[in-house]
Amino acid sequence: MSQMDSTVYRGKSVQKDLALVFDEGDDVIAEMKRAIQQNNIREATAVNADGQLKEATINYFSKNRFNSTELKNGRIVSCSGRFMNLKEGVYGDLHVGFMLGMQMWDGTLVRAIAAKGFQLTLRFHEVVSTGSNIPRA
Repeated sequence: MSQMDSTVYRGKSVQKDLALVFDEGDDVIAEMKRAIQQNNIREATAVNADGQLKEATINYFSKNRFNSTELKNGRIVSCSGRFMNLKEGVYGDLHVGFMLGMQMWDGTLVRAIAAKGFQLTLRFHEVVSTGSNIPRA
């Protein structure tokens, strides 16, 4: 096995949440990516969503087939996802449980238009010490 250089990060960081509140008609994914860039967040995890979406498109697999479905006027009841802020832009996926009436849909959110007051919470760590020299990706 060849030798690999490595470093253990020993700096201190603080866990923080960024709560995003959307206006009627906002593009959820575009605004979330913009907030990550504006707040100079290197990596974020989606931890909570609350409220309605006017329109949404999700991708999912069912019986070994890839499907895409458009949904209207439903709410996200669960979410998870990880996002990285790289030089080329923000990359990641938002996986959701979407409730429409009494039917539950699970998949990857690829398009979402917010209803007024829709909220999404992102969690990230902010470095508080300056002793680290770990380069930004």
